[in-house]
Amino acid sequence: MKNKLLIAIDVPSASGKGSSAAKIAEHFDLKYLNTGALYRICANRYSKLGLAEENFEVNISRLTDKIDQENFENPELFTEKTGEIASKIAKNPKLRAALFDFQQQFIENSIKNSNGAAIDGRDIASVIMPQATHKFFVTASVEERAKRRFKQLKEKGDDVTFEEILQQLKTRDENDKNRASSPLVMDKDAILIDNSDLNQEETLAKVINLIPLF
Repeated sequence: MKNKLLIAIDVPSASGKGSSAAKIAEHFDLKYLNTGALYRICANRYSKLGLAEENFEVNISRLTDKIDQENFENPELFTEKTGEIASKIAKNPKLRAALFDFQQQFIENSIKNSNGAAIDGRDIASVIMPQATHKFFVTASVEERAKRRFKQLKEKGDDVTFEEILQQLKTRDENDKNRASSPLVMDKDAILIDNSDLNQEETLAKVINLIPLF
């Protein structure tokens, strides 16, 4: 039986992991899952439903029910507002447990029905897919990540300042690293890639070159 590729990519916010991981999946013909988008889907639903914070846990099933490909294509997911909410609710262990099951099913289906999976997020190598054949921790300085996010948002016409974006990223980094449940850490088996001075194509090439043919 042909070996399956399971590629785990962990990153802080705005490290370019989404675009890189999607292209890595395309290159190796793998199924791709952006787990950050999972939490953004829940954050978007949370905002739309107008739920009170004290009622959050009893409504988790409403936030995680019937997630499909169409949900991932919603442009509302990638606003700064949705990102801030996602960063906050991602600390909730009951929400993480509910989405853990979704991610495990995705991995199982990818192994069964395709060449494998490329998954990115905050706890992929350590929690979601510790059995990954290849693990990467892709990062850049917070200032460089803020520059990238600021440029992206300005091109979309958003009224933001660099200082606002920088502070938001610092806050998200703190939330991700210090949450009690599945904090952002570099797995001991992961390869560190600092792409502060690399563009998307260079980052992609570096990762691909580190994955031997199966």
